[in-house]
Amino acid sequence: MRPTPCLLERDAEAAPDAPLFSVVMITFARDSVAQAAIAHVRAAVGTREDIEMILVDNNPDAIDRSTFLAGFAQARCLKLGRNKGVSARNDGALAARGRFIVFIDDDAFLHPADAAFQRYLRAFRENPRLAIVTARHIDHRTGGTPRDCFPHTDKSRDQTKAFKTFRFQGNGFGIRRSAFEAVGPFPEDYFYGLEEIDYAYRVIDAGYEILYDPSVWVVEQNDSGGRLPRRDVEQMRLTNKMIISYKYLPRAYVPLNFLLFSAYVLVLNRGRINPLLSFRRFLQWRRGARTRRTPIGPRARAYIRACGGVVWK
Repeated sequence: MRPTPCLLERDAEAAPDAPLFSVVMITFARDSVAQAAIAHVRAAVGTREDIEMILVDNNPDAIDRSTFLAGFAQARCLKLGRNKGVSARNDGALAARGRFIVFIDDDAFLHPADAAFQRYLRAFRENPRLAIVTARHIDHRTGGTPRDCFPHTDKSRDQTKAFKTFRFQGNGFGIRRSAFEAVGPFPEDYFYGLEEIDYAYRVIDAGYEILYDPSVWVVEQNDSGGRLPRRDVEQMRLTNKMIISYKYLPRAYVPLNFLLFSAYVLVLNRGRINPLLSFRRFLQWRRGARTRRTPIGPRARAYIRACGGVVWK
C-alpha cells in the first residue's frame, strides 16, 4: 500500500501555513502505550497551532488509528499497510511539512510538557550548522540512562550536561528539515538496530553537527509489543554494526571495530550472542549490497575527535 498522494507535500518552508514542527511517530503492535505516548506529545503541544502530529501506522490490519490523534490542531495518520520497521521514518518525513521534524518512539514519553518544543527550537536557532538535537533517554524502571542509550562513545561523560556529539538516540530526536533534505533519507538497510549510527555518520560527513540536550528527555517504556526477543535484537544489532563500520570507517579501523565490538556484545549478553553468525550475515549483505564503501572524510573524523570521541568505535 502506498501513502496517499495528498500527503506527499514537500515545500514546507515556502508554504505560508506550514507548521513550525512536525512530530512523527511510527507505531506497530503497541496501541495502548502508543496512545499514552501520543498523549504526552499532546500535552507538550498544548494550545499551539504550529505543530502537526503525524502517526505512521506500520500495522498490517484495517484498524483506523487516526482516532488516536484527537485534540491536535493539525494531525494526520499515514497507513502503510505493512511493517517497514524504522525505515518508515522516511514516510513520515516525506509527509511532514514542518521546518523541524521531531521523531518520537511509540513507547517513549516526551518531557518536559511545558517546554520541550521551545528547547528544541532554541538549540536549532543558536547553531545554524546543527542538524540534530537528541534528547536524553530515561529508563522508566531505573530513572537512569542505560549505558548503550547514551549518545557518545565516552560513557563517563556527565549525562546531565549538553554537549556536541556524533551519535543520537532514535527515540526522541529533532532534525532540521533542510539538513534532512541535504543528507537524504534514513537508511533502509536495517529493519531495526543502530540505524541512527549510520545516519549520524552521514550527517557529520556532510558538515553538520549533533547536540545532546538533556533538558529535553523521553521516558522509555521498553514495551514488548511488536519487539523481537532480546537475543534476536542484539544479534541484529551486531550484524548492523558490522555493516555500518564497513560502510563508513577508514579501512584500517574496520577489523579492530569488528573484533572489539563483537567481544563487547558477547560479554554484555553473557555469551548468548553468536558473533560468527553476525559475521556470516554481514558477508551475505556485502555480496548482495548495492551500497559502496563511503568512509567518512577528514573533517568528520576531526569532528568526532573534537567531541571527545574515537573514530574506531
